[in-house]
Amino acid sequence: MTTVILSSPSKKNIDAWLMSEMTAKSGGRFTPSDDYWRPDPTAQAANVASAKCAVIDKVRPWLIAALSYYAMEYSARTLKHLAYILSKCGNSSLDVLDESNVIAVRNILSKSEFAVLRSFLKRWREDYLLEVKPSEAVVDYLYAIKPRNNVGQCPVESMNPEKGPLTSLERRSIFDWANDAFAYGRITIEQFVYIRILITTGVRIRQIQQLVFGDIIEDERGYCLKMPRAKNKGFGYRNSFKNFDISKDLYDILVSYKEITLKALQREQLHVDWKKAIPHVALFRAKGMKFVITTIKDDPDLNLLEIEPQIKFHKHDGSMKALLRGLEDDQAFPVSERTGEKIHLGAHRFRYTIGTELSRMDIGRHTIAFVLDHKGVRSVSRYIKVSAAMGKRIDDKMKKELSLVVNAFQGRLVAGAADAVNGSLTNKTIRAESSAIATCGASGGCHLDAPVACYTCSKFQPWLDAPHEEVLNRLMLRQQRAIDVAGEESEVAISFDRPILAVMQVIHSINDLKQSAEGEHDE
Repeated sequence: MTTVILSSPSKKNIDAWLMSEMTAKSGGRFTPSDDYWRPDPTAQAANVASAKCAVIDKVRPWLIAALSYYAMEYSARTLKHLAYILSKCGNSSLDVLDESNVIAVRNILSKSEFAVLRSFLKRWREDYLLEVKPSEAVVDYLYAIKPRNNVGQCPVESMNPEKGPLTSLERRSIFDWANDAFAYGRITIEQFVYIRILITTGVRIRQIQQLVFGDIIEDERGYCLKMPRAKNKGFGYRNSFKNFDISKDLYDILVSYKEITLKALQREQLHVDWKKAIPHVALFRAKGMKFVITTIKDDPDLNLLEIEPQIKFHKHDGSMKALLRGLEDDQAFPVSERTGEKIHLGAHRFRYTIGTELSRMDIGRHTIAFVLDHKGVRSVSRYIKVSAAMGKRIDDKMKKELSLVVNAFQGRLVAGAADAVNGSLTNKTIRAESSAIATCGASGGCHLDAPVACYTCSKFQPWLDAPHEEVLNRLMLRQQRAIDVAGEESEVAISFDRPILAVMQVIHSINDLKQSAEGEHDE
């Protein structure tokens, strides 16, 4: 097989031209005659065989030639999307080059899909210099009619409880759950790191996908992630970056993850100098074939990581999405105060949340656009419209009702120390101001703010006969002080909502148990 520099094919050599290996924008190789193209190993393959059905048989080689040019100009993900659009038309038996089908094509495509298709056909006609191309009439007609206006409500502006930004309580609940689930082995360190980066930065999945361990930075200014930029035109694989400040806590987690990864790689792949290579190893690594457990994709080019990052060793799109799949099945996964159902976990929701929270903090439009890496400020207005509503502290009158819905308390009620895990260990007894209230069931130590942080921990074992009301009153007093100092909608004030709900849930559960016991006694 030969590699060809893209030059216009003729009717005489089109078949041979399509058999030649070519280089896509990403730098990866593809052969036009193949049914599937995957020039970027982190992206899913474009189904070119299905796309061919969008034109009649004799035009199909020229469609593939046009797609080859397109692959030179656009990312593998954009190519895959175009192939999907073409196959969508083909599956409806529509020839996209037939002028009589233009209205029907418009009617089956969304506004954005229609825009992508007509842009491609215009490029094919005017720029690709192919002997067979769309007619001028078809292209003019496509641009003369309006796309179908089928865009639904924006998930941000509609405050969609499943797709839009998270409320402050929902975000805090996911943060607390992730810490607890990782500490007790219910999620992997890879999932934990992914969630923490999403919560902190709100960047696009593609950016996180391209991170390597060398992007974890400590300098005289503090801690940051050197985040690859993506989406905007001209940003290829790790060729532009923007620093994101991170907390010492997240930095320590990332460094620990790096050390764990290094040890695993040194065990599994002995022919690579991993101490030299680790700065170039992806945080989220391709791990080989499905159902095969390896620490990194086994490949003869692994040693190239000693020199620089390699795109093919990063997880692909589907594997990144899989990191969040099924987490809601965890019994302790938090419930939304808006729906009464488990919070729907999607990567874009964290991005929307960062936007609304920055707006609530009166951060300017240009700064929000800079943080979210928008090309302009036009998209920022949607965050400003909803920021106040999304950041509200829970009203005191609603807290009692919400405590019955939101499973903020994750532990286990016990009669007393004798019935608790670690009940015989005095150093595991948790105290309020006046007396003991619970036992900690964790095997290790804990340096969190007891007893405030304990009520949302899965290892917390509150006693039935203990002054939990005392803890509740103390929490509500601390929240009021935060309101007096920083305002009702401040982060500090809002941060008390979840612990307060957890204590209320404990008190309510204890009262229910006692009432049930009294009822049985009366009978």
